[in-house]
Amino acid sequence: MKKLVRNKIPEFATYAKYRKLKPEEIEAALKNKIVEEAQEVKAAPNEENLIEELGDMYTVLQAFLEFKKIDESRFLKKVEEKNRAKGTFSEYLLMETEDE
Repeated sequence: MKKLVRNKIPEFATYAKYRKLKPEEIEAALKNKIVEEAQEVKAAPNEENLIEELGDMYTVLQAFLEFKKIDESRFLKKVEEKNRAKGTFSEYLLMETEDE
């Protein structure tokens, strides 16, 4: 198994081998980590675990923004623009179509 891990994991999981990713490998590793964390959010069995997994997802998102040198205020502006244009998820609408 190969996966992106937090900086302090080598201190605890001494049985594994670690290497620093090459710059050209980082974006794919971050994308894979977001998918991994999303799956863990989906599988969270209780609220405490859900909060932990959402925190992991948030931390990966912050790392991705930092890696891509995307300023957080620029990112949040884009989020707000999309929210104004298309709305948020606050009404919990489920779309159903015939082509599924």
